[in-house]
Amino acid sequence: MFSKIRSRMQGEGGFTLIELLVVIIIIAILAAIAIPTFLGQRQKAQDAAAKSLVRNAMTAMESQFVDSKTFAVGAPVTAAVSAIEPSITFTAAAAAVADAAATVCNGTANASLAEVTYYGDATSYSIATLSESQNEFAVYVSKASGGGTVFVKQIGTAISSGW
Repeated sequence: MFSKIRSRMQGEGGFTLIELLVVIIIIAILAAIAIPTFLGQRQKAQDAAAKSLVRNAMTAMESQFVDSKTFAVGAPVTAAVSAIEPSITFTAAAAAVADAAATVCNGTANASLAEVTYYGDATSYSIATLSESQNEFAVYVSKASGGGTVFVKQIGTAISSGW
């Protein structure tokens, strides 16, 4: 009986060091491929959340314009848009840049906290927020004749029109 057990134990072998190293290398290669892909998707999701926040703030701003007929920065407009969209924190900016090739509000509002920076006058407004990936997304809307809507993004130091 002991001879059977002894022969069984001698016949069983484990993995060699080389086999274990090959498995670890394969896992490392797969991780090196997967991690950057995951991080890129995370940044895209953060940017999409910021864009959605700006669009929701635009809807609130347009809705309050129906009643007040102005976008001018001030307590009445801030109170009106905050009442229309209470989940967004609106912060008035001191000034805006109306040029589509520049940052619209120079917004430092944090999109992850549902904050936007806005500026407006009688016929135009701009709204901006900063995504968690530190990319700024903004919009400039002019209701004056010949005006329109310009979406602006700043990724790093590159500023461009369109999302």
